[in-house]
Amino acid sequence: MQFVQTTPDLLPGTVPDPYGGRNASECIGLYPKPGCGREPVLSGDRGGSMQYATFGIMIAALVVIGVRISRSIIKRDRARDEALGLND
Repeated sequence: MQFVQTTPDLLPGTVPDPYGGRNASECIGLYPKPGCGREPVLSGDRGGSMQYATFGIMIAALVVIGVRISRSIIKRDRARDEALGLND
């Protein structure tokens, strides 16, 4: 009986280095140092386009919420001034 190997053996030089030649202890931690890691490949990776789009949507939503709050405060103040007879 013959066994056929379906997965190729990886040589040490063929595996990509995720730390860019640095020591792993320099790159792992709460705040990784610059130059560690890899460039984003997919749009959902850290620093990818989906992450920037999500950030932009969150900022736009905060702006909309702020505008709505400020408009409601202005409307409330005008109604209160009109009820008290303090029209300018």
